[in-house]
Amino acid sequence: MNDTPSALSALRERFPHWAFLYNPFAYRWYALHGRTTTLTADTPQELAERIVRHQVRQRLTRPPRRPTSITQKRRSAEEV
Repeated sequence: MNDTPSALSALRERFPHWAFLYNPFAYRWYALHGRTTTLTADTPQELAERIVRHQVRQRLTRPPRRPTSITQKRRSAEEV
């Protein structure tokens, strides 16, 4: 049974900001995000795990955002 369409649908629903492809000749799953991020895996479950790890790693290594407007600066000053 070919479960590829439902697996693609599930991935797209779970990760709406990612693009997904399946290459049936290479039996590889691909996840694309932006211009520079491409993840590959053998199964859709493994690909989902890799996306989650990638997102966690990005949150841990990305510096905090700086306020961009006066309103945001006021909010951040009030929080302190």
